[in-house]
Amino acid sequence: MTELASIKGQVAAVSGGAAGIGLACAERFAAEGAKVAIIDRDQGNAEAGVAKIEDAGGEAMAVVAECTSEADMEAGVAAIVERFGRLDILANCAGGFHSTPPIEELDAETWRAGIDWNLSGIYIPMRAVVPAMKANNYGRIVSIGSQAGRMAAAVAALDYSAAKAAIGGLSRRLAVELAPFGITVNTVAPGTVMTPRIAVLHAARMDQLASAMPVGRLGTPEEIAHAVWYLCTPGAAFTTGATLDVNGGSWTG
Repeated sequence: MTELASIKGQVAAVSGGAAGIGLACAERFAAEGAKVAIIDRDQGNAEAGVAKIEDAGGEAMAVVAECTSEADMEAGVAAIVERFGRLDILANCAGGFHSTPPIEELDAETWRAGIDWNLSGIYIPMRAVVPAMKANNYGRIVSIGSQAGRMAAAVAALDYSAAKAAIGGLSRRLAVELAPFGITVNTVAPGTVMTPRIAVLHAARMDQLASAMPVGRLGTPEEIAHAVWYLCTPGAAFTTGATLDVNGGSWTG
């Protein structure tokens, strides 16, 4: 592996890292030789993810934190730096979705909760890791957006679509601010991916979702993790403020 592709010895934090795309990112980073911190509010799943990585010969730790809590995230980053000595990568995978009610039925409380979960839960981890990255004049921040933030997606809730669209704008603006410090900030926007949450929420329409994809199937968490990994490599130093669409051809911009 060339130096441009190697993250061996680096330290990667994965918010929402206990399941789905987040866990796939954590496993990929560990397989590439990085030390990994799985950040999640679900302690049991986070520890299970750590055990899985360690069983495969990797090094990992669990950080139990709410990604919408500044105090939790600051304490979590401090614990990572104390354990591993530095922090090079943040894969921002926290977030989620609910049913898709029409606007008349989407009350303000539910709206605010969705924006908090899917946008503040991306911003706050970003804010928490920046001092550690600036200290080393190096960093990679990659956040998981969504095809729902790039096009009209009837299966996505209004608050989810709005928050995911905002992640791209947040990342582009922050990329300019952090570029002088050797820190890149990018977004990966997946199409529909077969995660445990998708399997439950859309169980009755899996065939329909797959047939709507030009490639004829849903994506896998591992395919999204591969895109995230690329943006976290040293070779992606000239890529910042970008959104990488990984959606099976369902939206091409």
